[in-house]
Amino acid sequence: MMWNPEDDDFEREEPTNPDHRSIRARVLVVEDDEDLRELIVARMRREGFDVVEAGSGFEALDVLTAAGRSQRPFEQLDLLVMDVRMPGTSGLEIARMLRAAEWPLPVVLITGFPDRELLLEASRLQLSLLAKPFALDRLSDTAIAALLAPPRHARA
Repeated sequence: MMWNPEDDDFEREEPTNPDHRSIRARVLVVEDDEDLRELIVARMRREGFDVVEAGSGFEALDVLTAAGRSQRPFEQLDLLVMDVRMPGTSGLEIARMLRAAEWPLPVVLITGFPDRELLLEASRLQLSLLAKPFALDRLSDTAIAALLAPPRHARA
């Protein structure tokens, strides 16, 4: 089943979750499929998130490195939403690196292949997992839940 933009109220100007307007979070969206990345970014911005985007695992590592070194609050990240399978460094490899560095950044992994092994690894690393295809409302709800969860201190 493919996502159809006509099935979603994509053109509305107001945030789709008005109860969550007060959440101002900086989110890094990492997705190698440009069309899907643009949909996710547009939706998250409409939800009130400050969004930074990357098209590969390598680009994500650059953004994460800069955010980790920054002393400026507006450059730091509150949430990471990324695809599992990407050319170069995978989303799961990046999540493992974050946890090994004891960086408790909430992570939402998105995947078209949610097999048992991935589910177990995501649970072990305390990551949220969203299977493609998904409704954009579901992504918004998952992102909000990840932000509101207590800090995570999983080790790789």
